[in-house]
Formats: sequence, C-alpha cells, structure tokens
Amino acid sequence: MESRGSRNDPMVRDKKVLELSGFSALPQFLLFAGIVTLLWLTVLLPCTLASQAVSFVQNKIAPVKKTSKNNTHIQDGSLQVVCGTASDSSKRVFDIVVFGATGFTGKMAAVYLAKKYGRSVRWAIAGRRLSALEKIRDELLTLNKDYAGLPADECIPIIIADSGDLASLDAMNEKTICVLTTAGPFDKYGSLLVQSCARQGTHYCDITGETDWVRKMVDQHDDLARQSGSRIVSFCGHDCIPWDLLVLECSKHLRKKGETLEQIEFFDEINAAPSGGTMDTVFHSLGNRVKYTSQLGFDPLQKMGGAAATGASHTPSTNRVISQTQQWLSYSSLNRTWVGPFVMAMVMCNCVRRSNVLNNYSPKLVYREATVYPNFMAGYVNVMSLIVLGTVLMCPPLSYLMQKFVLPKPGEGPSEAEMDKGFLRVTGHGTGSQGGKVRASLYFPTDPGYRDTARMLVESGLVLALQSKEIKVGGGLYTPAACQGELLLQRLIDSGSSFYIE
Repeated sequence: MESRGSRNDPMVRDKKVLELSGFSALPQFLLFAGIVTLLWLTVLLPCTLASQAVSFVQNKIAPVKKTSKNNTHIQDGSLQVVCGTASDSSKRVFDIVVFGATGFTGKMAAVYLAKKYGRSVRWAIAGRRLSALEKIRDELLTLNKDYAGLPADECIPIIIADSGDLASLDAMNEKTICVLTTAGPFDKYGSLLVQSCARQGTHYCDITGETDWVRKMVDQHDDLARQSGSRIVSFCGHDCIPWDLLVLECSKHLRKKGETLEQIEFFDEINAAPSGGTMDTVFHSLGNRVKYTSQLGFDPLQKMGGAAATGASHTPSTNRVISQTQQWLSYSSLNRTWVGPFVMAMVMCNCVRRSNVLNNYSPKLVYREATVYPNFMAGYVNVMSLIVLGTVLMCPPLSYLMQKFVLPKPGEGPSEAEMDKGFLRVTGHGTGSQGGKVRASLYFPTDPGYRDTARMLVESGLVLALQSKEIKVGGGLYTPAACQGELLLQRLIDSGSSFYIE
C-alpha cells in the first residue's frame, strides 16, 4: 500500500496538499489566536448564551410544539404498488433521470453524464422550470460529439416534475429505471419522490446527509419498496460513500482471516468548500428538527433486511455501532498527524450503523473518525472556525446575518478553480475480533463535495440501472455498502478513484 508522501502516493502524483500546510498557516493562526478567539469569548459566545436564555424562557412561558413541515407523504399502509415492479425495466424509456438538474450539484451530475456517457446511456433531466432546464441542456449538448447535429429532445429529453406534486413524480418515475436526485433539503423536497419510487418499482439514489429524514423514509417506505423491488439508496455522495465502502471492504478482508471487524478508525484528508444548497440544508435542519416517533417502535436504522424485515411486526437488529468520533484538537500517534473533529462524522457513523445492520459486520462495532491537519496551527484555525460557526448558528440574529450576507446562496458553490484544488483521501484502520489489522484507503482526486459527489451519484445509479442482476439484494431502503457494494467501488476506481487495502 502506498505510504503517505511516497512517490506512489496519489496525492503526490496529483500535487494535492492540505490547506495551511507549512508556514502558510502562520498568519491565520496569529489572527485566530490573537483576535478571533478573543472576539468569540467576549462577543459571540455571550450573544449566543443570551439568545438561548431568552428562547428558553419564552418556551417555558409559551411552549411551541414543533411539527414536521413535510407531511405531504401518504402512509405506506394505504399504498399499493401502482406501476409494476423493478423487474419490468424493459418497459422503461430511460436508464437514468437526473431530478434537480438546475441545482449546483444536479447540473454537475448532468455534466458528468454528458461528458462520460453521452448517448451510451438513456438519460433525461428533470425539474420544475422548463426554461432553466433548456438552458442547461444547451450547455450539455456542447460537451460530447455524440450529440452533434441531432435534435435536442432526442439527445437529452426534459421531464417537468415537481417535488410537491405526486402525480408528476409518478409520471416521471414510471418512465425510468433509476432516479438520481440532488434536490435538497431532502426533508423538505424529498419525501414524495421516495414514496413515488417505492410505488412505481423505480430505483433511487440521493446525496442526502440528513440522517433523521432517512430514518423516516425507512420507517414509512421500506416495506412497500420490498414489495415493488425498488432499491432506494440514500447517502450516495460525499455523504457517505467513501466511509461506507471502506468499512465494507475492511470487514470482508478480516472475514477472510476468520475475524469479525470490531473497530474502525478513519482519518480524513480533505480540501472542500460548501455550496449554498449545503448551507440551506444545515439551516433547515437546525430550524426544523423535531423528535420523530417511529411507527416501528424503535430506531428505523436498526430495521433488519431480507426475510427478517417482513411481516406485520419487526424486531430490531441487536448489532450496535459505538460512536467515538474525534471531539477536540489533538495529536494522533496512529496517524502521526494533528487531528480534529469532522463536522459530518456522525452522519458517516449513522450510515455505517445502518450498513452494520444490513451487512452484519459485527454485534458491536466501535466507530472513530477524525480530520487530518498538516500542523498544529492549521488544526487550531480549523477547530476554532468550527467553534465560531457553531456558536453563530445557535444565535438566530447572528445566524440570519451570516446566511444573508456571508454564506453562498442556494445554487451557488465553489468556483472551478477551487474545485480543481479539492480532493479527499479517507484512510481506515480496522481491528478484528482476534487482534488482526487491516488498513484501507480510498482517494478522490477532485472536489469531493460537489464534482466528485456528482460522479459518485451517477455511478451509484448506473449500478442500479445497468447492473441490476448482479446486485445481491432485492427492494428496500439501503446504504451504498448494503446495495451497490463492490460493484460501485469498481465503477469508482474505473472512473478516477484510487483504492488500496492491506
């Protein structure tokens, strides 16, 4: 396996470096240590504490009961399969439909399909606004010589569908084998699409990192998806494919030695920047989170797959994942670097929690994850930035000002130059039940949050659309590791990622 910094290291090959490497971190470190930290202590933290105190008092005086704003779905108990099953794929017009193609990541997924696959895949773009879709299609048609001289509608058809209109979603889904959606926040825009796919026997992939929403979808639609054969797979982007697939591979590697994976520890090397859609999801989740009462009577992530999940009553899996993700800046002797918390670590952990139930890795799996920093100064700047951001998000007036004047708006995102500098390498260290060790790494050579998330999403969907007979599971709500598994890993390797295991 390539060691960090060696000639065969893909990061060396691609000339990728972590931000604030070397002495480039010194100016920001001095700024954060001398000014930002003081500003946080004397202004931001007191404002947030005062805001939280006022909210607490108001809630005690006049409690406000939050209810989910996304109650447009129909409970599965009253639903039936309405179109057919996923096995009727020969009757479908399209292999893939990209829903939400006018958004930042949706457009990237369409660009990836146009460039790499052209007319070799039957695909269409979908959304609410015809004019916006036509504008994007005009750009797509210039990306591949396959489209030269052909009518636009023949090359890349357009479908008009609305996330709030079940009839339009049904009309779209009955035509395609697999729908790819980037239209988030998914708690706001995704539930009816999942319901429609479960009804129509249409496969589905999304890029959500909204674990609470995934819980609701498993609770409400898993049984119907099993009936129709619809494979509904969430977490098909940066959240959470790299980590999910590495746990799968580490588990398989140890099983060949007669061991069970008992602990996984991840170290994330990443350069990425957020888009407006991502920040919109963050603000939506913080402002609309409610305690969801499962119809199952237990955490839906613990719902078992296969025959164990059928019938009127369900018994939760006893497999557990113990989260021990990094909380503070510290030095890792295992990775020999400074490390700190990764803001999405619990999302990755919950995805692995679901995969552990479906793939039966271990009765008790300890999950650890940390972000890698090139030096202490970079670590201090990044961790302090997270603390400041978290403080601001908890104070509505400051949060409003940041959303209004600082953060990117929905549809906006990092520039091409910023994404060119992006990359992700996740390295996992696994420990088996008898002390055996395994180390695996998965590398993505460009911006992981959007450009390579688009690639991950498309390749996830193509497994469902083109390699359905090779998939070992039937219908239901899955994670990438529990559904596409090694088929997806191979497609990612073939399209630009690097994978190593020893």
